[in-house]
Amino acid sequence: MQGTVSPAMQRQTFTVRPEPHSVAGARERVIALAEPFVDGPRVADLRLVISEVITNAVRHGGSGDVIVGVMAKQDYLCVQVTDTGAGFAPRPRAFEPDDDGGFGLFLVERLTRRWGLTREDSNTRVWFEFDFVAEPDAAAA
Repeated sequence: MQGTVSPAMQRQTFTVRPEPHSVAGARERVIALAEPFVDGPRVADLRLVISEVITNAVRHGGSGDVIVGVMAKQDYLCVQVTDTGAGFAPRPRAFEPDDDGGFGLFLVERLTRRWGLTREDSNTRVWFEFDFVAEPDAAAA
């Protein structure tokens, strides 16, 4: 089942330790949950986005566990990554490399339907919505 489908996935949640070696396992777990819904060529984009968000949670999110939630909606995947860090003030349309030379939130901005950050109690949650199918190229219209 790929493309626009009725959601068949209940919200899946798992926890990872805030350690660099945890990123790859968390990323591949999200990919495994998403593959039945996400169009094949979009999986590489999802891999980039989830890597960025989980890496940020591990690097900047405090010493508590990172909680990852994944849920399929009608036309998109909703992913939430919650950590115990103090958060940050996201820059709208962050089109420049970050201090470490990476493209950071630029990738998240470009490859997702929308994304955001919320604070709850002493936790920071970065969430994003990822379309199952790529949007048609506006230039082709």
